[in-house]
Amino acid sequence: MRLGMLLPHRAVVLASARRPPLEQCWIAARACDRAGMDLWVGDSIVAKPRLEPLTTLAYCAAITTRARLGTAVLLPALRQPTVTAHMLANIDQLSAGRLVLGLGVGWPLPVIEREWQACGRVHTRRARDLEEHIVVWRKLWSGAPVSFEGSGFKLTEHTIGPLPWTEAGPPLLITAGNRGEFIAAQIERVGRLGDGVITTYVTEDDIRRLRDSCLEAFSRHGRTRAEFPLCVYTTVRIGPEIAAAERETRAFLDRYYGGGVNFRGLMGLGPSAAVIEVLQRYRAAGVTDLCIRFAGEDQVAQLEQFIAEVLPAFAG
Repeated sequence: MRLGMLLPHRAVVLASARRPPLEQCWIAARACDRAGMDLWVGDSIVAKPRLEPLTTLAYCAAITTRARLGTAVLLPALRQPTVTAHMLANIDQLSAGRLVLGLGVGWPLPVIEREWQACGRVHTRRARDLEEHIVVWRKLWSGAPVSFEGSGFKLTEHTIGPLPWTEAGPPLLITAGNRGEFIAAQIERVGRLGDGVITTYVTEDDIRRLRDSCLEAFSRHGRTRAEFPLCVYTTVRIGPEIAAAERETRAFLDRYYGGGVNFRGLMGLGPSAAVIEVLQRYRAAGVTDLCIRFAGEDQVAQLEQFIAEVLPAFAG
């Protein structure tokens, strides 16, 4: 199981929108790279402002050498697909093939609907737009001239350059099973279009069920495989007492999300030994990748303690 950190690219903007302490992100990125951990960023423009994910990953590509660079998750439907295909291929080249794309459609909440309006996009089309992005990206990433008429755009024998680092392009992990909600259309989307799945707020039983459901969906669409990437976005807060870590995490997430915190699923809260035990349960359930969001204002200190006290339990 690969371990990675969600960069504090929202936390620094919460600290100051005018002068965010950006160096916290770059210190964390370099520390993860040295420790063999991956880097992840989330996506939101006006609903939960943060450093823009794709330009942030491009910068991370320049200051790291081996960390995979992931999105947890990117919201493609907020963007134009041809331009996004070009940007993603460029980041994949800048990082020598280290890009991993977790993709989602956003929560069905009023604040998210207003975000779509702010970006000139249609909220009710977001699932169809996500699928259209994936189809167009893969066509353009093939290198062959593409003719395609989509929602508000048209390609006529067009190509882009650079192409992704490999012919397959960056792995595409599509959201499904979030909060233990198994929606048939999401599972089918993974089976038809994804290379794997990314999920959050899940239990061990959720993970096992999600893995089996996705394997069946891959098979139904003629894409049978024995294994696939299964990434979980989770929260960790290291501290001497579990109860205190839970309080600190809830307060942080209330600010992070603006209320409505969902404490469902496994979280690594408390002493390092308790965090290790939770992460080992993830691994035993079949998780291949963990995107860890540290709770609290002391993000770099949390990461340093994690690297020193938790990471050795997962060496190799």
